[in-house]
Amino acid sequence: MPAVPPPAPLLAALNALLVTQPAARARLAGHAGKAVRLALPGINLDLGVDAEGGFTAAPAEGEAALHLTPDPAALPRWLGGGTLNELFRAEGDGVLAADLARALADFDWVLALRPRLGDIAASRVDAFLRGFAPWRDATLQSAGRNLAEYAVHEAGLLADPQAIRAFVAEVDTLREASDRLQARLRHLEARRRG
Repeated sequence: MPAVPPPAPLLAALNALLVTQPAARARLAGHAGKAVRLALPGINLDLGVDAEGGFTAAPAEGEAALHLTPDPAALPRWLGGGTLNELFRAEGDGVLAADLARALADFDWVLALRPRLGDIAASRVDAFLRGFAPWRDATLQSAGRNLAEYAVHEAGLLADPQAIRAFVAEVDTLREASDRLQARLRHLEARRRG
């Protein structure tokens, strides 16, 4: 599938976020001139890294140094406590992949949101985002405990497969005996009338 340049609003949004992250920009600036291909379903976006550590449209003739592909199988791992970086499979330049992962892990939402929301709102959004991971972990632990408790307490109410087979066999035997009795009664009634 051919790559397309990223839309200008996407580049503007990414760069607006990166302007507030000096450590991430410094880390990415070391990869100036390299391209990253984001292989999304149905479209490949090629992003170039510029000398200031921002993103540009990658040159059409160049080959991407790093290919990032969303990994749907990683979603359960992420929900189970993994990092956002695990949602993508990275192929190619391992150093660039590591620097992107580190930049994402070190992303400071307070710095990014302060110019748009102000100090207090940015701090509250950051606190909410930081509180999500413990909430996610607590929710998964609670669900696991509930499932284990259900399995322990309700196991006695579940029928044993062998007992079900024996019950069905007994019902079949009873039905056959009932059919034979009905046939016998019809035969006796026919004899009495005749």
